[in-house]
Amino acid sequence: MDGPYDFYDKAVTAYRQKIQSFQEKGFETNKEAFFMAMWVREQLSELCRKQGNYHLSIHPLSFPQDLETTIHGVEKRATQSGFAPPQQEPSLSALFPEPELRNFARERMQMLHRGDLNSYLSSLVSKERDSLVTNSASIMDLIHICEHKLNLRNIKFDKRYVVGETDLWVPSLTLGIEVKNTWDEREELVMMNTLSNTNFRLRARHLVVVVPDSLSDDSFEMIREIERREVFNNLSILRIGDLGNYLDKIKEIEK
Repeated sequence: MDGPYDFYDKAVTAYRQKIQSFQEKGFETNKEAFFMAMWVREQLSELCRKQGNYHLSIHPLSFPQDLETTIHGVEKRATQSGFAPPQQEPSLSALFPEPELRNFARERMQMLHRGDLNSYLSSLVSKERDSLVTNSASIMDLIHICEHKLNLRNIKFDKRYVVGETDLWVPSLTLGIEVKNTWDEREELVMMNTLSNTNFRLRARHLVVVVPDSLSDDSFEMIREIERREVFNNLSILRIGDLGNYLDKIKEIEK
């Protein structure tokens, strides 16, 4: 009653009634619940894209006037894309083929979730989601992607984690890789010092600063201004999706 929605709005009422019907009939294998959940996730993704961050008490969802048509539309798109609602619960054996890991999962599931597999899996995903909203976890996620792209090309690297040096160092390419998941002008001096120290200490021929694909265009242009000033003539600033092509190019240059 104290939320951001009009209690008597027809669209809100229809959504509330639909939720009540799921509570009465069950939702585990309910096709309507599955496809409505897909619609909700789409709205949350759109909110995240537009706002960067959001709180549903401030940024409420906009419910459709015809909820049934919306659900059927999502079902039609999903079916054409190859998605299907769940028909049965997965088994521990299918999820965890390795016996030792399966026994550990069974013990945790019994101890913490009274043997409820869905509750256990939901808890695991929730914990991972919560960990990824922190800056440090996001940075580590980006570093892991960088490592994966290097490993795909059989390029050996060192994890530096030394104050004043780039996060990753590639000896064979004399390449320093620095990761940034956000950008603020106040961070510029620190990053400049890191790049300068890496150049001086490790005699880097190449430096690259990697940012997420999701970083806003405005922030990306702000950080790229450092590259355009040509303070470092060996510096490139790019999104994580372009790192693979960059590495291939640097390998060719070094050959």
